[in-house]
Amino acid sequence: MDFTAVLGLILSDGKTLAVPMAIDYFAIIVGVVAGALVACERKLDIVGTVVAGLLTGFGGGIVRDLLMHDEGIYFTQHPELVLICTGICAFVFYFRGFFAGTGPFGSSGKGFFLLDTLSVALFALAGASKAFACGEGIILSVMYGAVTAVGGGALRDVFTGETPAIFKQSNFYAIAGLGGAVVYVLLAAFGCPVVIAGTLCVATVLALRYGSVRFGWKTRAEVDYARQFRSDASGNDKRANGGD
Repeated sequence: MDFTAVLGLILSDGKTLAVPMAIDYFAIIVGVVAGALVACERKLDIVGTVVAGLLTGFGGGIVRDLLMHDEGIYFTQHPELVLICTGICAFVFYFRGFFAGTGPFGSSGKGFFLLDTLSVALFALAGASKAFACGEGIILSVMYGAVTAVGGGALRDVFTGETPAIFKQSNFYAIAGLGGAVVYVLLAAFGCPVVIAGTLCVATVLALRYGSVRFGWKTRAEVDYARQFRSDASGNDKRANGGD
């Protein structure tokens, strides 16, 4: 593949490469469970739990599909999945004892963290794969993958009166989703089999998320390099004026 072909691939349409529908379904169900667990943690009622779960599961895809306005809205094309997810939210709400505390799938346990991270990974894969399959090219496909990965959680937080996690100092969350989307799209662009590309996408998200927790990597809430420039400028002025 020569430079012209690569540039054309980046700026224009990509190859058609689709991910099986089962991946989409699984990603949404995982996201719905994670969203319902967060709703229970925040003491929402049954309506709030269902809405929070559906927002987490479908929100990122809705934003992606609205931006890809000519490709249809996934949410409205699968009403049976909406009913299934509503039932899942109700189950989580009424049997929250199975998910309480630090148990395997408690909201403070390792299982919940895995579930939340897996939802980000699968959404990054689902979003990037749909965009790439629709010929959006490399740059837009990566953007749509990242939006799908974190959009649902962001909408859930906004609707429940919280600052979205992607906007706060934390271990890698949005960065993990973006990294997974980049890996998938680049591999797909160069003809990597979809199973390998998808697996490495998910693995990248998991590695970045768990690695950031293990090694304490965090995004910074406040950075001001202007202070360094002002300090250097002040020092230079003193030297120029013969000061200490």
